[in-house]
Amino acid sequence: MRNRFIQYSFFILILTSLIHCDNEFEDITSAPVLSTLFNNRMLLLVKGTYASDNPISFQDYNGGTGALYLDNIGEGGDADHQLIDLPSAANLPIYIDLGEIRISSQFDKGINELTQIRNPIDSQEFWDFIATERQVFCTIPYTLENDTCQKQNGLFRMQQFFDGTGAQFPSNDPTAETISCSDPKYFNECAGLQLGPEATFGRQYFYTGIYFRSFVTGWGVQNGALLLDQARFDNRRVTGVNIVPRNNYIPGTSDIAKQDIVPKMFPQLYSVQGGQRDMQIRGGFDPYILEIRMNIKENLMVHTFQRPGNPIKQTLVGFSDALSAHKNEPDIGGNMISRSRIIYPETAASLSISGGQGDLRYYYAIFHSDEINIIRQIPLAATPARQNASIKYINNGKYKLYCVADLERVDGFPDTIIRETEFVISDVDRRNTIALELSCP
Repeated sequence: MRNRFIQYSFFILILTSLIHCDNEFEDITSAPVLSTLFNNRMLLLVKGTYASDNPISFQDYNGGTGALYLDNIGEGGDADHQLIDLPSAANLPIYIDLGEIRISSQFDKGINELTQIRNPIDSQEFWDFIATERQVFCTIPYTLENDTCQKQNGLFRMQQFFDGTGAQFPSNDPTAETISCSDPKYFNECAGLQLGPEATFGRQYFYTGIYFRSFVTGWGVQNGALLLDQARFDNRRVTGVNIVPRNNYIPGTSDIAKQDIVPKMFPQLYSVQGGQRDMQIRGGFDPYILEIRMNIKENLMVHTFQRPGNPIKQTLVGFSDALSAHKNEPDIGGNMISRSRIIYPETAASLSISGGQGDLRYYYAIFHSDEINIIRQIPLAATPARQNASIKYINNGKYKLYCVADLERVDGFPDTIIRETEFVISDVDRRNTIALELSCP
C-alpha cells in the first residue's frame, strides 16, 4: 500500500511539473507545446509579418482603407492594372505550401547567397535539416475534402502565421556543440563575434532557409479575364496565381544570369548581417525559440507585367517593391525578406513603450546598436506605434529603438527613420518589463 502511495505521489509530482512547464510557454503560442518540450529543446515558430508583436490587421491596411497596395503604373512603372473584382486585403485568399526549413553554421560556404552550393553533396554538408515535414497553410478551404491544409489544421496555423503568435513548425533540435576560438576552423566566426583565441561559445548559426513549394495569392487577371481555377495548389485547381516563379529573381535579371543565381524563394534565405548576434545556440538544457519572420502580411501589392512584343498581360498580387523596384518586368522578386533570431524566454526581457500616437504607418523597430543599413532589413523586433505598445523576448544586449515610418512611398514597408533612442538589456532585467519612451510620430 505504501509503495502504491509513493508511485501515485511521484506521478502527481511529475504531472504538476509538466503542467507548470506548459504554462510557462502559454503566451508563445495557443497550440500545446508540451509534446514539443518532451523531445525538443527548441520551438520553431514561423511568422509572416514585419512586426514581431501585435501586427496590423488586414482591415487596417493602406491607411485604414483595407485596400491592397497598387504598384506605380505608366512611364517607368507597370503596365496599367486590370482591377476586375479586386478583393480587399482581408478577403484575398492565400495558400502557402512550405517544403522544409534548414539552418547552417557554415559561414564561408554560404557567402554570396548560396552560389557555392553546387550539388547535393554540398547541400548535405552545408545545411542542418531541422524541419523536413511539409506544412500547408491556407486562409480559406480550397476543397470540400479533407485536404492537406485541413488535415494539418492549416486554417488556424495560417491565422497564427499572420497574427504575431507564430505558426509552430515540427522540428528537431539543431547541433549545438561548444566551439573554441583556438581552433583555426572557426577563425572567421570568432573574428566576426570579436572574440579572442581564448574564447568559447555555443554553436553560431549564420543562415536559415525556408523552401516554398507554392505560394498562391487567390486573385489574378489575364488579358481582361479573371484567372479562375487555373493555379495548382496541393494538386488541386484554385483561383489565383502561384507567385513563387515570379518572385525567384529581382526585376531585370537576364535569363543567362539566372543560371548562376539561387532562386529567392527556394529557399527564402536569411543571412546574419553586420552587428547582428541573434543566432547563437548556447550550451545547456534551457529551452529556446527559433523565430523566423518574413514581411508578407503588411506588404501585399498589385503588380502588372507585359513583356515587350508579347500579347499576354497579367495582373497579380505579390509583395511591395520597396527593396527592388518593379517596372513591368515579369520578375518581381527581392522584396520578401526574412530575419531569424534565437530567443531564450527564461532570461529575456519585455518592453513597454510609450509615445506612440496610433498612426499605423509608423512602427517601433529594434535593432542592435551597431547594425547598419537598417531600412533595408527586417528589425530584430517591431510593433506598430500604438499607444502603450509592447514587445516581448529581447535578449541581453545594447539596442536602439527607432520610430520608423512608411512615408517616402506608401507601400506598407517603413522607409524613413523619424527618431531613435538607445537602451540596454542586462542580466538584472531577465523576465522583467522595461519601460521606454519615444515619440512616434
